[in-house]
Amino acid sequence: MIQPLRAVHRGAFVTLALLLPAILLIGLAARRSRPGPGAHAADLPTTAYVVRESSNLWQKHTIQSKFYSRSDRPQDIGVVLQSVEEFNEPDLLLYWAAIAPEENSLPKEAWLVGAFTKGKVFPLPLNEKRAGYLVLFSQAHQTVFDAARVEMLP
Repeated sequence: MIQPLRAVHRGAFVTLALLLPAILLIGLAARRSRPGPGAHAADLPTTAYVVRESSNLWQKHTIQSKFYSRSDRPQDIGVVLQSVEEFNEPDLLLYWAAIAPEENSLPKEAWLVGAFTKGKVFPLPLNEKRAGYLVLFSQAHQTVFDAARVEMLP
């Protein structure tokens, strides 16, 4: 009675020993690779030019910030953020706010610009002052990860 069960378990073990690593390798091969620093360079139109560039806007981290405008639409401003270090903070979202964030909370009138991705072009919803704050907010931890004061943009 035990011998047939042992044979079935041995066959199941051998099958799983071969099948599980194959599934793992297929899953690793099929997943998307992480985008590199120049992955979103195609998002910039050919008429784009740099209006301002700074690496010391952010309070806690070194993030290269480049503000772009277009010759055909000079009132529209976009920003590209390049961080020197890799952020391990989950679900970072980029917000634009007219007033500075207080402690670890977003201002109520902050506009969501998009999910933070290194090298991506984010269009900014500028107000009439054309100045404000860029805020990186961790959705998972419900805290402000970093903030940058942006002086008046042209």
